[in-house]
Amino acid sequence: MLGKYILEDEPAVQKSENAWTYNPRQGLGSRLKKNFLKLFLAKIVSCKVQRFDYDDFIPTFNMESSSSAAMTPESNIPSSVSSIDTLSSEISKLSLEEKNGQSTSKALNQEDLLKRLQAKCHSPARLRTEGLVTTPRPKSDSPQWKGIIRLDLFKRTLGGHNRRHQGKPGNRTARDAVVIDCEMVQAEKGRQVIAYLAAVDFLTGEVLVDSYVNPQRKIFNWCTRYSGITFRAMKKAIANGDALRGWMGARRALWDYIDSDTVLIGHDIKNDLNCLGMIHPKIVDSTILTAEAVFRPRWETQRFRRTWSLKTLSRVFLDRSIQDGSKGHSALQDAVATKDIVIFCLEQPEYLKKWAEFAKGGWEDIPDDFETLKSIVEDGIQVSDYL
Repeated sequence: MLGKYILEDEPAVQKSENAWTYNPRQGLGSRLKKNFLKLFLAKIVSCKVQRFDYDDFIPTFNMESSSSAAMTPESNIPSSVSSIDTLSSEISKLSLEEKNGQSTSKALNQEDLLKRLQAKCHSPARLRTEGLVTTPRPKSDSPQWKGIIRLDLFKRTLGGHNRRHQGKPGNRTARDAVVIDCEMVQAEKGRQVIAYLAAVDFLTGEVLVDSYVNPQRKIFNWCTRYSGITFRAMKKAIANGDALRGWMGARRALWDYIDSDTVLIGHDIKNDLNCLGMIHPKIVDSTILTAEAVFRPRWETQRFRRTWSLKTLSRVFLDRSIQDGSKGHSALQDAVATKDIVIFCLEQPEYLKKWAEFAKGGWEDIPDDFETLKSIVEDGIQVSDYL
């Protein structure tokens, strides 16, 4: 499978080992905050009282030595705080290269899961605010468009009548919900062209599409450290007949499994749909879903102040590490992670709400893994406890 090893596409933030800063909104540096939380939770369990002297929880620092040597918190939270329930254990044990649907919902049946998913579909106004094309546009608008595909070539997903063709040879039934992820390479003027497509059934975990896409144009940058795609790998896939023919071929391959009634799921899905030339009415984007939980904008025309990467959400909600290698992203791995993040948010709204409270308060790096988030929820920790 393409791109087994992953590299995060966000630039690393370098900080001095000896430096730590305090900001009233952001709080202490992330390493200090994490250890502060561990001390706090450990005290709650050991003392088992309602009121504490917060001075007892402040770690000591020696500014002349390195930060790792200066901090002296307890290294482990008691097992009663950090233990994971059955659902969480199942999530944490998932294979990163899962292909057969083992990570579908353990708490909800497919019907209930689909109902919750459909209720989270974003409005056209929100989709437009986030940069998605929601209506066909005339060719005259294309000169102002920065995408590789002209706006007049964007097509709506076919109607729900596709479902009635189930019995015809070579015509598949449209799925209720499908997760997609695309890997892109750069053509002229830095424009992105689809070079790999993965699609997974949201409810069953079945892999529907996992294929190279022949860009059918001159490529100036294969973006291998992110896309995982090389000229040699693409050439081999084309020679073996394993590559879809351009963005139109990729779009047709996806249309074999979806119609206008299908809920389409992705992470920052505008990039995927813009490279497929697609207009789709029912969308759930994990980027929008989590940002809405944090900022709860009053108007759907308001842009979010920030969003969170797939890698971060996967670590916090799934206790899963992705995009840690050096050979590029895997579209299939990212699609599975997106599916599981959305399922988690639908199954565990209280976890999403608690994470959002900390993120909105500028403390999003305190619950920076699932065990910490679970401890915060179970012990009723509030953001005000840190103020």
